[in-house]
Amino acid sequence: MLACIVLAMIGMPQRYEPAVLVAVVTVGWCGLSAWWTWRAPDRAGPALVVAAAVVALLTVELPQAWTAVGPYNGWAFAVASITGIAVQFELPARPRLALLVTVVAAVSYVIGAAMARPLPDAAWFGGRVLLDALLSRCAFLLIRSRARAADRARERAAAGRRAARVADARRSAEREYLATLHDTASATLLMVSLGAAAPQHSWLPERARNDLDAITTVPAPPGARQGTVDLPVLLRQAVAHPLVEVTLDTPGTLPLPARPALAISHGVREAVENVARHAGVGEAQLRVRPTAAGAEVTLADDGHGFDPATIGDHHHGISESISRRMTDAGGAAAIDSAPGRGTTVRWSWHD
Repeated sequence: MLACIVLAMIGMPQRYEPAVLVAVVTVGWCGLSAWWTWRAPDRAGPALVVAAAVVALLTVELPQAWTAVGPYNGWAFAVASITGIAVQFELPARPRLALLVTVVAAVSYVIGAAMARPLPDAAWFGGRVLLDALLSRCAFLLIRSRARAADRARERAAAGRRAARVADARRSAEREYLATLHDTASATLLMVSLGAAAPQHSWLPERARNDLDAITTVPAPPGARQGTVDLPVLLRQAVAHPLVEVTLDTPGTLPLPARPALAISHGVREAVENVARHAGVGEAQLRVRPTAAGAEVTLADDGHGFDPATIGDHHHGISESISRRMTDAGGAAAIDSAPGRGTTVRWSWHD
């Protein structure tokens, strides 16, 4: 518009210079309105929008007898039509005020144009202004309805994701609790049923206390803020077993976040239990090595061994207590074994 104004001022006869003045005022007002909306959007309320539009329309449309070039004043019609279209989006929650501005645009254009040409022609173009505004309102309503539908769909998807996370956290907590029961109380009761808790053995009370501590210790859920614990302390408790002598090779201290440390210690406890029940030996070796941002733990025995490929998911000691628990904690567990070659279980966690 600025380029057109400059060219018009160069080539327009002197008697049409008022049209250029009106165009300059119109563009200036548009710039001021844009600046106001950008710098102070909260102050640009409906009253200001309506007042500005009415003043601009009356200033542009009524003096067409002096600003029109010929019988048809196209730029005045463009101002009226664009105002009627844009106000539907500027006042989305005030349809009556938008209608008021639209009517002022159409009526002021018809009155101003009637001074330059016959009234029927001017009235027809005034009807065009109303039709353009109606189509704009319909487009706005369509866009708003689809946007609201998209918002509702996004809210439903977000609610579904929240429900899925809650359900996953609940299942993870249930798996952790069942795995802990499997590693502690169930294993102890199994040894008692097999006669390992003879009167001459004094390990049962201490093991029962350790089982109770393990059951009542709740690991932090994924993503929660965690404290740190000393991994060697947990492992020394985990390898205490009346039927297996475990040789320890650990550093004096190795602090880790509580969740992976508990996952490793519970897994080691279950692995030691498997040595007692299946390996056919009474000795195992546990080695702990700190890494740059975590730890690696290895438990090895020289027992009967087994084929890991033949172990199904129904063997909860390996699938839940060792593998899944470590995966849930953000680490990894690997089992290396073969019939007649013993078994080695490795846990690794890195921050």
